[in-house]
Amino acid sequence: MSLKDRLKRMRPAPRMEAVSRKKVELVDLTLRDGQQSLLATRMSTAQVIELMPMILDTGVRLLEVWGGATLDSAMRYLSENPFDRLMKMRDIAAPYKAGLRALSRGQNLFGYDPYPDDIVRDFNREAVKAGVTVMRIFDALNFTPNFRAALDGVNQAGGTFDAAVCYTTGDPYDTDHFVKKALELEKLGAHMVSDKDMAGLKTPAMAWEYYRALKENLNVPVVSHTHCTPGFGHICAVIALLSGVDKIDTAFLPLAGGSSHPSIEIVSLFAEILGIDTGLDLSDSILQPLHSRMRQVVEDVEKEFGLSIHRSVWPGRDTLLPMAEQTIDCLRRGKIHEALAEIHRLESSCGFPPPNEKVLSAQIPGGMYSNFVNQLARDNKSEYLGRALEAVQEVRQKAGWCPLVTPTSQIVGVKAYFTAMGKSVNPVQYFNLIAGFYGKTPFEIDPDYREEVCGFRDEREYDSSDFNREIPCAEGTALPLASTTHEKLLYYLFPDSSGKSYLEGLRKKEWQKVEDARQAELKKDLQKKREKLRKNALVNRFAEDMNGLSENLSKAVGNGTDTYSEESEQG
Repeated sequence: MSLKDRLKRMRPAPRMEAVSRKKVELVDLTLRDGQQSLLATRMSTAQVIELMPMILDTGVRLLEVWGGATLDSAMRYLSENPFDRLMKMRDIAAPYKAGLRALSRGQNLFGYDPYPDDIVRDFNREAVKAGVTVMRIFDALNFTPNFRAALDGVNQAGGTFDAAVCYTTGDPYDTDHFVKKALELEKLGAHMVSDKDMAGLKTPAMAWEYYRALKENLNVPVVSHTHCTPGFGHICAVIALLSGVDKIDTAFLPLAGGSSHPSIEIVSLFAEILGIDTGLDLSDSILQPLHSRMRQVVEDVEKEFGLSIHRSVWPGRDTLLPMAEQTIDCLRRGKIHEALAEIHRLESSCGFPPPNEKVLSAQIPGGMYSNFVNQLARDNKSEYLGRALEAVQEVRQKAGWCPLVTPTSQIVGVKAYFTAMGKSVNPVQYFNLIAGFYGKTPFEIDPDYREEVCGFRDEREYDSSDFNREIPCAEGTALPLASTTHEKLLYYLFPDSSGKSYLEGLRKKEWQKVEDARQAELKKDLQKKREKLRKNALVNRFAEDMNGLSENLSKAVGNGTDTYSEESEQG
């Protein structure tokens, strides 16, 4: 179904009049989710550190710079310590009095299986101590108990806890469902609540209804987070402005749009029209050098890692102003289709890709759609794409309509792939999801189906008591893989992948230094022994020479005495 047809089938659109407000905070995600969405998180610490002051000079006061895929990518591709990067960024942000935000999951952090509470607390506490100001936590099932240990860790270190509700679509979902989840998280102790629309599927009408409901029901700040893939990103950011949302996630132009986020430049323009203060200086004298350097970094990363992304441009405020004003006017009159057409024209003027209607039709995240296309092509099964996309919703329904975000998007995707192939296969992670090991799903799973998959009907909890805390030695060395708190956490989080290989690399270098020092000491000792032997040899030779001389003298003296005596006797 096309975007136009989908909008035509919606109920009558509301007239969106702006609520009275004075300011809004635009959060910058360029250096974390922006580069993760478009550059596969390949920017080095040096590149991030170079861009940070230029971003902070615009007046941005909260940057998302850590978490997500940055930990794994830093170790796997760049051989960098993620905590070291975080502390360097903290030092840069400090003079600006700016905060840093990180993203993580609740009980399962960066893996599939839930971690023990103390590991979850330790990670969140250490992240805040190392420089994170705001820790955004989400759970793929929106299961509130999975947030508790993370909240405790953030609170222990005095951080701010941003609880994210994962937005998704599906027959049983409505606005009340998500608002209730947000209220649960506020009651739990969240300092702010975010709408995390990881696939960007929220329509303009739904955004208006949802954001207004959040603002009417919550006492803590509300944050809007969305992506631009299906074409709703920028208009939802505008609606967030209109409805009074406190903070809006954005990215700077070179790493905005497409599968990334709304452009901070564009959202600021709309805020200006609405008379809302952003506190930012986005004048040409600030933006031009920032855009120029950021584009160069993008090109450097593309060249190094074989990537390619769209090329966005800033045509200038005066060029975009009429389209922005027309968009707001259309929303005020309830003309959503016209507003979308206008904002898509504005996006095109900035070089952003057009809406991905295939992703919109499939109602799944863009990355998940790309994975299907690529995997089926590798297996010479591309003709099964349509069936695989249908299977996603079938699997979701049986699996309690779980949102499609890491790790459930991978779990559902693999099961849907096998379903499309006609194979009755239940991978271990799917078994765990249906069993209840990852937490309660948003809607109940049929006990008959659980018995079919798991062999039992009752929902069960995951037991993390047998979590292996042993730290092995690096291969070929006598050094433990991890010794510091940060290193132990990295090993626990990535024990069979990047964490282990990164730490092994460090330990092997250290072991080589130990071996080099030992060999140098052995060589030094050997040289000392040789020198001692040489000196002893000289002494021995001298002694031998002296002994020989003494013997010769003795003989000479002895011979002389004998002769003298004989002559004396004869005389």
